[in-house]
Amino acid sequence: MTDHASPSASAAISIRVAHVSRSRYDGQRRHDLRIGRAPDYVDQDRTYLNRVMIEPPRPAVMKARADELRSLTGPQRRARSNSAIATTGIVTFGAAAQTLFQQLTSKQQDAAYLAVAERIAQACDTSVRGLVVHGDETAPHAHVAWDCRSTDGTPMSKLMRGSELQDLAAEVIREFVPGIVRGVRKSARIARGDASAAIYNRSVRQLHADLPAEIATARARVEEMQARVAKLEARQVELTEKELRRLRIYQQRREDRQRELDELEQSREEVAGVILQTGLALEERQAKADRREAQLEERAADLDRREADFEETVRAASEAAVRAVVGVITGDTRRADSGGWEIRDAEAVRPIWRAIRPAVERLSDWWQRLRPRVEALPGPEQEDLLGRSDW
Repeated sequence: MTDHASPSASAAISIRVAHVSRSRYDGQRRHDLRIGRAPDYVDQDRTYLNRVMIEPPRPAVMKARADELRSLTGPQRRARSNSAIATTGIVTFGAAAQTLFQQLTSKQQDAAYLAVAERIAQACDTSVRGLVVHGDETAPHAHVAWDCRSTDGTPMSKLMRGSELQDLAAEVIREFVPGIVRGVRKSARIARGDASAAIYNRSVRQLHADLPAEIATARARVEEMQARVAKLEARQVELTEKELRRLRIYQQRREDRQRELDELEQSREEVAGVILQTGLALEERQAKADRREAQLEERAADLDRREADFEETVRAASEAAVRAVVGVITGDTRRADSGGWEIRDAEAVRPIWRAIRPAVERLSDWWQRLRPRVEALPGPEQEDLLGRSDW
């Protein structure tokens, strides 16, 4: 009999996050608040169980907040039209964890959801902006919205790590329901030989197509093994040692199959939310955009740095050019006895000297002709003409 030391996914809490654009946030907010047509899997007779703990702000509000936080990083370019304005998340439970969690009162459940959301916000130096509890679907869960950046402007995409989020959620939920645990780590699932399709992420389109059949098959396997267990348990007092061993094997297989079924059903809940907020048609483009996003952000940052350096160079050169031209009259720019030029702040002028030299030379020749006339004027008139206090 195989011994699985890892905790069952059925008793686990799970949290998934996404960093969403304005359009995706708007779709998620409408789903959370049940604005518009409700999905088919929503039980209309149970909508009274939904609870809006913190109403998610309108997209315009989140966009303004995202821009405000982004400005703290001193960006040189405008934000892209599809850049994230919020980070959204969903808190879900496996089948066994659902049973434990639903033993809490509504107020206790709300407190638990809020504690998880705020603990993650604290760890990532951000703020909870929305929290909605759904009780009208097949499994209890909550939708969360956070600012998409920390208080110093760092994007949540760089701070929120999947494995760390699972650790935080499990740590918090234990204070409310000790029996709910962290989900099995991917490394542990690989080590114990789980099927790769159950470990690695598939696309929304793949999951949407595959899950119904997979869930039906998994459920049939659970029922088939349950029937075997029930048959042996019915006559447990008269079982032989060989039959008792077989019963224990069947019970273990039933638990394994139930765990697989729980994971598939949890995936279905998560996929339903993703389909609503993104649409299957957007996913093909989203995958490519995500791969390019990190590269583009780094290139944009490099261009911003170069642009800032160039602007500083132009500014310094422009000021130096003005000083060099004015210096012809004030004496800071003059011909040397050797025929060259002596210029104050020569290093600052050097990058643009070739461009401005002809103008400086013409101005110098003109000033040499005009200078005797100016110097012949009374002092007050010289000051008024030259305005030396302004140079």
